[in-house]
Amino acid sequence: MTLDESKTDEDILDVVHGVSLIADKKLTTHLEGATVDYIESPNGGGFQIRTAKPAASCGDSCGGSC
Repeated sequence: MTLDESKTDEDILDVVHGVSLIADKKLTTHLEGATVDYIESPNGGGFQIRTAKPAASCGDSCGGSC
């Protein structure tokens, strides 16, 4: 995952609580029902994605390593 300010034709845009989220259209089925949080810890901060679907449902889109 990267931070990007531009959107391509292959992306979707969703605005949640004033935050714009851009994702590749191919990932939408995997992100359905997911939550995205920004977490800060002593080691730094970052985004945490909790999916509603079990990892086994991700298929070949991530090489089976989801």
